[in-house]
Amino acid sequence: MTVQRLENPPLQGLATALAEFERQFRYPLGPERSFRIAHGHDYPRFFRAMGRAGCFVAQGEDGRVLGTLAAVIRHLGYPDGQDEPVAYVADLKVDARACAGRTLLRLARAAHAWGAPQTHACFSVVMDGTRATPPKYTGRLGLPVFTAIAKVCVIHMPTSDGSDGLVHRTSDGAAGERIYRELSRGRHCSPGGRPAERSTLCPVWFLDSEGRACGRLEDTRKAKRLFDADGPELMSAHLSCFAFRDVNAGAAVVRAAAHAAGAMGYPALFFAAAEPDLASVQKQLGRLDLTVAPATIYGAGLDAGSLWNINTAEI
Repeated sequence: MTVQRLENPPLQGLATALAEFERQFRYPLGPERSFRIAHGHDYPRFFRAMGRAGCFVAQGEDGRVLGTLAAVIRHLGYPDGQDEPVAYVADLKVDARACAGRTLLRLARAAHAWGAPQTHACFSVVMDGTRATPPKYTGRLGLPVFTAIAKVCVIHMPTSDGSDGLVHRTSDGAAGERIYRELSRGRHCSPGGRPAERSTLCPVWFLDSEGRACGRLEDTRKAKRLFDADGPELMSAHLSCFAFRDVNAGAAVVRAAAHAAGAMGYPALFFAAAEPDLASVQKQLGRLDLTVAPATIYGAGLDAGSLWNINTAEI
């Protein structure tokens, strides 16, 4: 078995092998639905959009892909308003026919050796129901111990025709980012990155007129596409950098983004909320057609107990 790190598009043979490899995996979206992922010919592109990417690929002697694990050195906003580079760990997949334990440990050790000199902390977002969670493969052979530190909910909703006059939109990314950081004080958050690297639509910010809520509408279709387990593409927009001080304003931003996404041909919208915020967000949206998929944030070198604002476009 060999393990290599990819940061740029792989050669055609490996790109084809990676595409074949990831067709076998399914992920939960609520209690009765699942989806699969396709990263396309430029497998690391999705991860490059977040920061410095290392996509680790394990291959057998015959060239077959046995497993993958991605690590991204990216900025994480802390509750005190400061931010630091951390390692975001994602995309763990191991072929069912491979020696799972050996493959997983080889990938994890390679990612750790690459990322450890660059940061003291790391985290991962794992959809509940996923079998291989970080505590199963960390805490041994020199790997840091990942523990559960927070809960978030991924929400998938149909787009709509309604909007809200108190929300305006802007393409000024610096202004949107500044408001997002302000509204995320007291929480961990996911600033920075290059959303245009992954999004086919030009990222646009939705801002409450009084600065009480914000979100950035984008998609991931340049770098990652989701397909329903039955076959067709699960074409959805994402409301990233969703944060609010007032839940009414937060719901207005969601409605405005959903309206805009629907007008652009997206039948559905993803966004995330910290688990303690879920009930109030659902109540203010007043919709019964939301699919809620819980997820757990695991981390090492990070304190438990803080609320998190995460981006569904980066999971």
